[in-house]
Amino acid sequence: MIILLLISSISYSQSRDEKIVKGIDHVYKLEFDSANTIFQSFADADPKDPTGYFFLAMSEWWKIYINKDDRSNDDNYLAKVDKCIKVCEERIDENENNDWATFLLGGVIGYRGFMNVMRDNWLKAIDDGKQGLNLIQRSYEQNPANKDAVLGLGIYNYAVDYVVERYPFLKAVLFFFPKGNKELGLTQLRDCADNGRYSRTEATVTLAYIHLSYEKNYPEAQKYALKLCSLYPNNPVFERFLGKCYVGLNNISEGLNLYRSMLAKADSSMPYYNNDYIRREANYYMGVCLAKTGNIDEALKYYETTINICKSLEKEGEESPYYVFSLLGSGVIYEQKGNKSEAVKLYDKVLSIKDIENSKETAQKFKDNALK
Repeated sequence: MIILLLISSISYSQSRDEKIVKGIDHVYKLEFDSANTIFQSFADADPKDPTGYFFLAMSEWWKIYINKDDRSNDDNYLAKVDKCIKVCEERIDENENNDWATFLLGGVIGYRGFMNVMRDNWLKAIDDGKQGLNLIQRSYEQNPANKDAVLGLGIYNYAVDYVVERYPFLKAVLFFFPKGNKELGLTQLRDCADNGRYSRTEATVTLAYIHLSYEKNYPEAQKYALKLCSLYPNNPVFERFLGKCYVGLNNISEGLNLYRSMLAKADSSMPYYNNDYIRREANYYMGVCLAKTGNIDEALKYYETTINICKSLEKEGEESPYYVFSLLGSGVIYEQKGNKSEAVKLYDKVLSIKDIENSKETAQKFKDNALK
């Protein structure tokens, strides 16, 4: 009888894990309805179990992460977060040593902190980060075998060390936070990517993003981006990672192929590609790649398309790097074509709007050279 109960318990655990992993797989495939059907089944089966509510919140998080500029899903996501927090806290009130509920609570609060960063709600983001970290650390102490908790610890260790190194003036704000360690953070993220139960892909996403955006280690970023794209070929987030790696490595032919493919997906109305945010980025990098190959007339068309998309998407004073650097790229091409007056107009436009990555200094240098 005891053996039968053990077998039944193992089968239930495997079935539960398999369902969760399948739901997570649907999220990365952007099949949110299928994912939510699975996650909702956990909430329906046991309304006091926070598992389903956590993954329902993470499903909504990914809808935001696909396109960070789109705020239409913010309220829905926050409602899912609030529900998860409530159920987690009720479980912890019943048993303060419930490491799973503590882990999910720390995770859902930590990811809410990421959204607050994207929305420039810095005080809320710092509060969420500190609270989320404390909970994740507590859950890991309760259950050191939980490799998924290592994701949160790794993100924290890398992020805090990076922020203090890059922005020393924030040391005072982070004085009461534990010190970070970038190398330890990267090691923890790799550990999670290799050994996590549910967070393997998320850890891989984080490693790709860190190496691409912060470390500027394009070969390492490309390794993770290729893995993600091979698993999820129709996820624009992963293709955007890979495309930037190709550009960073000056692999122009692969870059052109990828961005043409992305634009074709947008034109065929593929979900999450058929929007101006994807078109803005893909057109810009098509312009960059074509300019590098000397196809300046074709490159100019892509830059001009990018500029027009930006005008419809962006408010005055909130210009994107795509707009600013499309203006600069177009100016350089007009110079190459011998039309210096048009080039100077574009440089003056860059000088009249906000500075992005020393764009004004660059524009002034290009203008001065054009007027010689």
